[in-house]
Amino acid sequence: MKKIAFVFLCCLVGAASSKAQTSNQYFLFIGTYATEDGPNGIHTYHFDAEAATLRKVQPVTELDNASFLAVNNDHSNLYAVSGSRVNAYTLNPGTGKLSFLNSVPSAGSCYVSAAPDGSTVFAGNYGGGNTEAVRTNADGSFDEASVQLLQHQGSSVNKERQEAPHVHATVLSPDGRYLMVPDLGTDRVYQYELTTTSGEILKPASKPWLSVPKGAGPRHLEFHPNGQYAYLVLELQGAVMALDYREGMLKEKQIISMVDKGFKGRLSGADIHVSPDGKFLYASNRGDANEIAIYSIDKNGKLNRVGRQPVMGKTPRNFAIDPTGRFLLVANQDTNEVIVFRRDETTGLLTSTGQSIAVDKPVCLKFAPVQQGPEEKLVAEAVERFRQAMTDPDSEGLASLASDDLEYVHSSGTVRDKQGFIDEFMKRWTNFSKVDILNQTIKISGDNAIVRHRLVADANNPGYPSKVDIIILMVWRKEGGQWKLLARQAAKIPE
Repeated sequence: MKKIAFVFLCCLVGAASSKAQTSNQYFLFIGTYATEDGPNGIHTYHFDAEAATLRKVQPVTELDNASFLAVNNDHSNLYAVSGSRVNAYTLNPGTGKLSFLNSVPSAGSCYVSAAPDGSTVFAGNYGGGNTEAVRTNADGSFDEASVQLLQHQGSSVNKERQEAPHVHATVLSPDGRYLMVPDLGTDRVYQYELTTTSGEILKPASKPWLSVPKGAGPRHLEFHPNGQYAYLVLELQGAVMALDYREGMLKEKQIISMVDKGFKGRLSGADIHVSPDGKFLYASNRGDANEIAIYSIDKNGKLNRVGRQPVMGKTPRNFAIDPTGRFLLVANQDTNEVIVFRRDETTGLLTSTGQSIAVDKPVCLKFAPVQQGPEEKLVAEAVERFRQAMTDPDSEGLASLASDDLEYVHSSGTVRDKQGFIDEFMKRWTNFSKVDILNQTIKISGDNAIVRHRLVADANNPGYPSKVDIIILMVWRKEGGQWKLLARQAAKIPE
């Protein structure tokens, strides 16, 4: 085999073997509020539902106050609200990369959802007190000429929070025919029917709204998997309302508190989700409680509170149950973290996994499955091999990958032989920790491939800067139908 030479600009790395990720792998998109330092954007992580681990996979997508996100059913697009705009992105299902398409104006939007067929996007405008609907083009971008606004009117008894309409969610019915719109300011859940005409997108249902108790403040709503029940967070009352649902109409059947009788403190219900098996319901309580209320769901859809879980932080504005149903992730807005809890599928109770990530002002969590074609699997395998070598360098593993047919050349011109390669790696890489892989690109030509990673590493060695920006290059060759790693190269990006 012909020798292959590489030039070192700063440091050498090697690799140890690991399986490519093929199942129970998801992207986690995290919407955030801006910080004092400026826009915070959309953060993209990889979530391994076997190990319950999170790692960054893309640079932050810049967007000021990306307070709520939605992913369409085929996971090809992501939509994000940002106060005065609703924004459309393409979503690469193999890498998680988001690419901006376009946006439409809104009026203080706080929620976004997409129709099952991807034809329409709906936004809840808290500041404007209206519901917004806009049709999409074939690529998921907005048809900017088709925006419809439905203005709400009225107020309620809480003069500080309910002085005007404040739309807080836009939730589609399971059959995709109706839109439920909780309005905190008017103590109503508006009920709209999707039309098939070319003009209007929504029209009031035959019963245009459901009223809730005065001062309750309806916020987020979630349907049961069977489509017969729905559950509504009453933010100001700190309670959950259980509802029957049929043909575009909700009917109240139960209100149950999120806290024990005699609780002293500020109530602030926030998010709500039903487990994928339909057996349990979870609701987050901010205010002074900072916990997840846990309810069992009986055969008639009524709730019984079975426990509560402190969120190990402050202000659980949003949370998400992963698609496998085994984990529940909480976004603690005011302690700047996402905490991973394990969910007992028999009791519904939660326990900490010890896994968490630091993210400034996280306020929305959304999952999308990793969809790997041949090229994405190659990238995923390269990432896993690099991470393994990074966290647990092993000279035997490196020796098995460092072929005698390869030359490794330092920037000084010194040639490293096989043992020199191993020694250099073991010496250099132990000085780094906490590596974030930012992005990956790949180029394939016939049976040859070049994979490029970019990452940022913390340096433990005082002789290095505190942050090192690194490019990783890998050369692969397909032999016997399998991709074989030929060589790996790391280079520091000049400041």
